[in-house]
Amino acid sequence: MIYPIPDHLKPYLIPVGEDNSELRVTGALRCGCGCALFVPYVNEAGTIAAAKCRNCGTKILLLHAGRHGWDGFVAKADYLYDLPTKMHPIDACPCCEKRTPLAVKLTITSFGKEDFIRDSELTDESGKKLREDDWVNAFSSFRMDVACPECGETSESVVDIETA
Repeated sequence: MIYPIPDHLKPYLIPVGEDNSELRVTGALRCGCGCALFVPYVNEAGTIAAAKCRNCGTKILLLHAGRHGWDGFVAKADYLYDLPTKMHPIDACPCCEKRTPLAVKLTITSFGKEDFIRDSELTDESGKKLREDDWVNAFSSFRMDVACPECGETSESVVDIETA
């Protein structure tokens, strides 16, 4: 089974749970160094999200709605999104307010490979040819949850956006 993990996240997103399919994947973020704790960053509009590894400092772009998902990747509709680039760190737990790196969980949904092939006709809005395997980049929604290693609480939907 191939899950809808976008190409830019394949090295970092580890599927978790039993409910993953071609239409939905939930996974834990893990840096290439093996660390699973990050300082997440988001812009005010929730249209750009990134994470910085606590251990090695690697910065991972998680979502840029103007480039990722159906609207950004296929429709090239970056004009739909307010894309202020100023990023704000989530450097404290939203629940206990302790300043600590957080575990990041992502949930990505998709309409599936067959719908991508049919609806895109394997061409983006600029006329560029797409590959069948590009379906993973044309996801329909993106959600980021964070969990605190100190208090154990999870804050759901820190970012929650439809991208199609």
